[in-house]
Amino acid sequence: MWMSDNSDLGRKILVAGQGGKSTLARALAAELDLPYIEMDAIYWLPNWVERDRAGIDLEVQKVLDRHPDGWVIDGNYGTKREGRIAEQVETVIYLNISWSLLIWRVFWRSVVRARDKKLICGENVETWRRTFFSRRSHLWFLIRHRNELQARHPRIVGEWLGDDRMIELVGRKELGRFYSERGLVRD
Repeated sequence: MWMSDNSDLGRKILVAGQGGKSTLARALAAELDLPYIEMDAIYWLPNWVERDRAGIDLEVQKVLDRHPDGWVIDGNYGTKREGRIAEQVETVIYLNISWSLLIWRVFWRSVVRARDKKLICGENVETWRRTFFSRRSHLWFLIRHRNELQARHPRIVGEWLGDDRMIELVGRKELGRFYSERGLVRD
């Protein structure tokens, strides 16, 4: 049974998976009055340059040190950062939605972002070229790694974290119920 004040989640929360994690992480951060940390903004330097592993580790440590009393982290880099985030995280919420819904959401989100030139992943902008014609696009990544993403992440997160601290939300209805029962507001 979930608690209406969300105190059962703790104060150090990782939202991982695909399809809605940023929105859920921001809603939880607002509800719990915790800082929202976007791992994509740590990973990506300007002009879509990938930060090296040592740089990511350093930045993650800085963020965790800056917010010792709690945070809501959004991202799938948790399995790579298990040494730092997993030591501190109290709850992982893993979003596991259907492939068809995921690809549909990412497609339309990418169209809107390319059209509106909204800053994402730190100081980057999604462009038509990057969205649809680059092998480094998020859409291409999802298509190329479909089977791996669907099978690997919930299992790996459970292994390094322990199932007792993981909530897996399977499907759009379960995700909607989570928002509703916990009084969360989507931005």
